[in-house]
Amino acid sequence: MHFLRLVLAAISASLALASSLSTGEGYCSMYGSCGKRSIFGGQLPCPTDRKAEAPSLEELIVLQRVCGKSFDKTCCSMDQLLNMESSLKRVDPLISSCPACRRNFYDFICDFTCSPNQASFVEVTKTSQAVDTKQDIVTEITQYVDPKYAEAFFDSCKNVKFSATNGFAMDLIGGGAKNYQQFLKFLGDEKPLLGGSPFQINYSYKKDKSELFLPRSGDMKSCDDETYRCACSDCAQSCPQLPSFNGYAESCHIGPLACFSFSIIIIWAALIFALGIYHMFLHKKKLKLPDEDNSINSLLVNTNSPSVSPTASFQQNIISGLQEVFETTGYYCAKFPGVTIGFSLVIVILLSSGLLKLELETDPTNLWVSPEEPALKNMQFFESNFGEWFRIEQLIVSSRNDEPILNWDNIKWWFEKEAELETLNANVSLSDICFKPLGETCGIQSFTQYFQGDINYLNENNWKQNLKSCTDSPVNCLPSFQQPLKPNILFDNDSVLDSKAFIVTILINSNLSDENYTQSAIEFEHLVQDWVTKVQSENSNVTISYSTEISLTEELNKSTNTDIKIVVISYICMFLYASLALGGKWPKATLSFLIRTRFLLGLGGITIILMSILSSAGLCAVIGLKSTLIIAEVIPFLILAIGVDNIFLIVHELNNISAVLPDALIETRIALAMGNIGPSCLLSATLQFFMFLIATRVDMPAVKNFAYYSAGAILINFLLQMTTFVALLSVDQKRVENRRLDCVPWIQLDEVPEEKEQWNLVQFIKEKYAPAVLSKSGKRKVITFFVLWTGVSLSLMPLIQMGLDQRTALPQGSYLIDYFDAMYQHLNVGPPVFFVMKDLDVTQRENQQRVCGKFSACDRYSVANILEQEYKRKDVSTIQDPASSWIDDFLGWLNPDLDECCRVKKSSPLEIEFCSANAPARQCQPCYQDHSPAYNTTMEGFPTGAEFMTYFNQWIQSPSDPCPLGGKAPYDTSIARTAHNITASYFRAGHKPLKSQQDFIVAYQNSLRIVKEIKQYNDIDMFAFSPFYVFFVQYETIIQKTFLLLSGAVAVIVAISSFMLGWKRAAVLGVVVVSVLIDMGGVMAIAGISLNAVSLVNLVICGGLAVEFAVHITKASSNAENAGLSQEFRSDELLDHTSEHGSAFHALTTVGPTTITGITLTKLIGIFVLAFTSSKIFEIYYFRMWLGLVAVAAAHSLCLLPVLLSYL
Repeated sequence: MHFLRLVLAAISASLALASSLSTGEGYCSMYGSCGKRSIFGGQLPCPTDRKAEAPSLEELIVLQRVCGKSFDKTCCSMDQLLNMESSLKRVDPLISSCPACRRNFYDFICDFTCSPNQASFVEVTKTSQAVDTKQDIVTEITQYVDPKYAEAFFDSCKNVKFSATNGFAMDLIGGGAKNYQQFLKFLGDEKPLLGGSPFQINYSYKKDKSELFLPRSGDMKSCDDETYRCACSDCAQSCPQLPSFNGYAESCHIGPLACFSFSIIIIWAALIFALGIYHMFLHKKKLKLPDEDNSINSLLVNTNSPSVSPTASFQQNIISGLQEVFETTGYYCAKFPGVTIGFSLVIVILLSSGLLKLELETDPTNLWVSPEEPALKNMQFFESNFGEWFRIEQLIVSSRNDEPILNWDNIKWWFEKEAELETLNANVSLSDICFKPLGETCGIQSFTQYFQGDINYLNENNWKQNLKSCTDSPVNCLPSFQQPLKPNILFDNDSVLDSKAFIVTILINSNLSDENYTQSAIEFEHLVQDWVTKVQSENSNVTISYSTEISLTEELNKSTNTDIKIVVISYICMFLYASLALGGKWPKATLSFLIRTRFLLGLGGITIILMSILSSAGLCAVIGLKSTLIIAEVIPFLILAIGVDNIFLIVHELNNISAVLPDALIETRIALAMGNIGPSCLLSATLQFFMFLIATRVDMPAVKNFAYYSAGAILINFLLQMTTFVALLSVDQKRVENRRLDCVPWIQLDEVPEEKEQWNLVQFIKEKYAPAVLSKSGKRKVITFFVLWTGVSLSLMPLIQMGLDQRTALPQGSYLIDYFDAMYQHLNVGPPVFFVMKDLDVTQRENQQRVCGKFSACDRYSVANILEQEYKRKDVSTIQDPASSWIDDFLGWLNPDLDECCRVKKSSPLEIEFCSANAPARQCQPCYQDHSPAYNTTMEGFPTGAEFMTYFNQWIQSPSDPCPLGGKAPYDTSIARTAHNITASYFRAGHKPLKSQQDFIVAYQNSLRIVKEIKQYNDIDMFAFSPFYVFFVQYETIIQKTFLLLSGAVAVIVAISSFMLGWKRAAVLGVVVVSVLIDMGGVMAIAGISLNAVSLVNLVICGGLAVEFAVHITKASSNAENAGLSQEFRSDELLDHTSEHGSAFHALTTVGPTTITGITLTKLIGIFVLAFTSSKIFEIYYFRMWLGLVAVAAAHSLCLLPVLLSYL
């Protein structure tokens, strides 16, 4: 900005007013002006050894007005005084908010310029001859300054904020100095063409060896001085003390272990010790008794039959009623297969016709954020009042060989390439759609903009020096859009020349309501993508990682297209397995083998699963539930893995019935099979259906709709399997018994040769596995193992991370994965955060004091002061940038000392008529020059009511030049208003660089905490907003929600199971499910599966799938106890079917094989194909998680469950 150059020139000219040929008190070093050093340079002082002289009356008046004090004698002329006054007025906008800094700055300049003892601390070291007057002029001096005096000066000003740039005044008056040496060096460095010092002023902080010069000292006011106290935002000592806060990242640890893990280890160690003592006791007892009999007889014999309780009788009546329903349904479906299949097809076609109304939702916000979520409503409020957030195009250019990215070849190359962005689109240029801070040029954030995008400012010899100069003091290298570019926005290293990457960000205006404009922006983004690919190929020494606004949506859509083949392969594999496994025999190269295969039946079963998916999708589409990519890709796998189980169970039960009643009619056998297996299938489907209904309690639309679609598919699939599949089974069973070949049933064999006995899984479980597991020693080992497993899983729980990394949702090989990797590695700035105030009447003084921070009368715990304190503890608050405060800048704009800010015409004293920015000074006067009460930091004279809005409406239209506090550029879009009131506004700050999902979660939590803190001290309706917040809301409550949903799922499982299994077996089933869920937590920790809405729903589904594994064995155990063991177990050796272990043994040997072949293996086949998906989110959250579930649930159902059932 032009005014900044004037400020620097004024400061430097004021400083450059002293040098001496004589030294000592009472003498001057320089006086007046003697000419120029060059044609384009400024006037330089004359070296002199004159004595200080008493000022004239006119000079004394000016001296008193400018410096606030008078000198008996001075070393400055009237011209110097007037020039100093003009110069210091230009500095006032930057430092006037801090009275101590302003006082010190004025004193430093006044004393240096006019002190009668100037020669005692200023030494002229170089002079030359003026080009115009040929007189001697000063070209270099050394000023001796006491380091404590200089440090006190710097300390009083170092934290003064300048809200117009959302930065520090020190960035402007001191070039971003970090200590007093840098501060004074910036003021004294010779840079006449840039508006700086016209000659070199060096500072020495030690005594002169000749002792002719003494370090200058004096009274510097501290920023918390009682008389000149600065506001909290400018002085830490004036700030309130906020409640202590250690940060969300901190958690309880004992050494390297989380406290929770340490507690589990201690508890389980004690439990293991107790189990060890117990086992030793049992071992000693065993030595005194006869050898334990681990035979089947010992597992089954017990001649004491228990009496039947009323509860058991009620349960048996329910089961009998269900068996009768399933028997009747099975009989008629088997007897009339054509009618059953035809009716089912009509229903399926009607339901599937709803697919014509199917809508696919791809908008990330609509997918992952509940419509009722407060954070979403906050975002909508923000966009409706302040405009839509930008479309962001970002490039990260990094070095391939891990060397600094900046060299002359790369710099020349990038200047040339960046210029091409303007003309990528022949129809719509970048200038047509970009964000323009001043309405003239695009706000491109790139290091090239330090030099207006023109390489001619640099050459091979000076580029390092010039670039470092700009990054050290961005205000000296303003881009065309006149906003300083902080180096942390542009480079990945604070030491710019050592940076491994530079970042280029282009902001495009967003207007989703204008389809033509949005399409033009998308077209430009596609051209940027093509351009980056071309540019990358031209320079093999760099890597360009990039993202455009449309990138994420397009890359997510690619995943669906590439995974269709995975779905097809999965169904083919399941079809082949089902076709062979349902036959119950190993494949043989004989024609008779084709009689036993079930290819047509397997195809029918797979078709039923597809029909159920299509029917559910059509039904959901009709009722208005949109589909998503997750639904399209995951449900086919999920329903395939779940739905095929019942096919195996039904066929297996029919084979058992056929073995006992080979001569009965097929319809009768099927009816009996359905009566036996139907109730357990119903219980399994009901529990799974309710698991998905529970999952709909997750608020995210993508997850909620997924659960609804899945629940519908589960229900329809069950109904079709109990009817249509039964009809297909009856037809296929007739083919088998008529010795007709599979797939070609018109071919019939006359006779089938006897088959030799093959390896039989049932026989293995009956003779080997079940006796080992259910023996007394076996049961103790099983329980001990699972107790240890549960303990290990619990101790691993704290290792589960939260979040859903964007990279996991992308297909493998996506260019966005490289971009996110580069972003986490190189980005040195965090996202913005806006603290939005709603419905606060800031025209009232008490509300102004609740908000402001620049004046001593502002509330101690005002919004600005609290945000300032949070910024000061940025290590735990994640707030890295100071918050901009429009109210402070507006009220500061009214300051009459800033005579180029708020001005009114002198010719209209009765009514306010504002002067334009370019109006001559002779026609105008400061707005508050004659105001009563007068303008001061007590705020008593500040405007309220209608007067406030009168001044505000002028301020919000005022440019930043010549007054940097003008509101148009920085705040035009920050304040929602009408002509008569302000409805909403915000404070803008920035988060620190966020490098992980945990960082984003902590940043969001901090914003909530800060808003709560502000509301604790101020009655203000306020919220925090950042573009990413809506996607991280879930993590505020996800742990509690996980516990509640899983607890609810287990409660539903136990409650519903009690009706068919009895409360004891239902409780056992609940214990097994809880154990499965706990162990799945351990799997998540080891497999790197984070906790988020997707994995939470998967955990609920895991509960349902765990039921699928366990419920059939539990139901078989209940059947054995209530109705007697099946015929194959009734022998002289097995005396009583109600024995202590008989029902568990019976269930394990009859249903266990089907659990392995029909549940475990089918799920493995359906899930294993997901390992080859191109989408990381499916590989992590579905393949890894479900594969772990299959292993965990199978182990629990085949080991732990029978053992627990044996104790009933």
